[in-house]
Amino acid sequence: MNLEELQKIVYDAGIVGAGGAGFPTHRKFSDKVTQIVVNAAECEPLMMVDHHILEHHLQALVDTLNILIDTMGADEAIIGIKGKNMHLLDAKILASIEGTRVKVKEIPDIYPAGDEVVLTYETTGKIIPEGSIPIMVGVMVINVETVYNIHKALAGAPVTEKYITIGGDVKRDITVKAPVGIKIKELLEVCGVTDFAGKAVINGGPMMGKLVDLENDVVTKTTKGLLIFPETHTIVQNKRRPMSMTLKRASAACCNCTMCSDMCPRNLLGYDLHVHKTIRAASHSEVCNTEAFLQSALCCGCGICTTIACQQGLDPQKISMEIKGSLGKHGLRRQNNKAPEKVRDERASRLVSSAVLIDRLGIRKYVKPSVKREYIAFEPKEVYIQLSQHVGKPASPTVKAGDKVSAGQIVAQTAYEDLGTTMHSSIDGTVKAVTDRFVIIEK
Repeated sequence: MNLEELQKIVYDAGIVGAGGAGFPTHRKFSDKVTQIVVNAAECEPLMMVDHHILEHHLQALVDTLNILIDTMGADEAIIGIKGKNMHLLDAKILASIEGTRVKVKEIPDIYPAGDEVVLTYETTGKIIPEGSIPIMVGVMVINVETVYNIHKALAGAPVTEKYITIGGDVKRDITVKAPVGIKIKELLEVCGVTDFAGKAVINGGPMMGKLVDLENDVVTKTTKGLLIFPETHTIVQNKRRPMSMTLKRASAACCNCTMCSDMCPRNLLGYDLHVHKTIRAASHSEVCNTEAFLQSALCCGCGICTTIACQQGLDPQKISMEIKGSLGKHGLRRQNNKAPEKVRDERASRLVSSAVLIDRLGIRKYVKPSVKREYIAFEPKEVYIQLSQHVGKPASPTVKAGDKVSAGQIVAQTAYEDLGTTMHSSIDGTVKAVTDRFVIIEK
């Protein structure tokens, strides 16, 4: 199998990054890749999907990584996993790969270990240049579940299901495998979460996740966790606070102490990312200070600045990500990027442990001793296949209302030459409607 054949298989299977923004995976493959870094950090608290896959499908991951190494001509693959989670890995499989091209690298239990810039440094010692992607240093970063989806695609199975952790204010945390397109509310109800009074649901982790619209939101290829918290919890309150209020609070209370910059994980890796300058420029409408705004393009949105650094209770994360999104919509980029030569001397003393983050978030009581894999059979009467579940151009429907479809059949697709991917039906049924957002399929 050559590189083009692999790319076509992955594109046809509709594989995108399963743990982040959903970058189309086939576009990451390149003969310039020398190191494949597998993100097994399980970065945010309460997320457990990768734990299950690592524990039960490690051999499949190793086999797939060897195929990727051969196809791209890479030198090695490195599975970056926190030392505290090494017990999840089968000792016999670990022994079998010793001295091979597939390696396991223990990384510290810090946040955000899953940020591709941080992970690349912790596993390879390389620093990705500002505003660049990992391939600029010969690295491809890929999520654990994404590797497992490639394994299934090589056997002919497209992405129609998603592993999801359900946690937070629930009796027990579980990981399930649900059909893509099922409504999030229906999924939770089938799992026994039926009382939503006074509670909110977050899609993703407590730091970077988004609030769920229970009546309309559905499972996509990037849904990794559904966390339930009381409406009164500070995590929910902060996410609900409007941007206008966030800016007013910053203009009134920011004392320009620079702590948000001093604790920023990417700043500590040598990036010229000075969050305090962005906060001041945004909250005081210093529109002529273009560099203060443009540097937000370097922000990964991890939220350390908000949760750990700021002693005034402000929200630099929200402001920075709002600006970054606006820059992207208008096609504006920072031009004076550099390649840091080394990390800052103070980095080692400013790393934030997961334990500290959990306590600062106020979610210690929601951390369960174990997360069980529940084999629940979901049988939705309808699924809503979202046309945009990925970075890039939304998929265009290939079916119309009234068409009969089967599970695994293509129902929408982005042209191969564009940045996008392929969508499949997750159930057998009939196309009920095609909208500008969904292909709706009725069982």
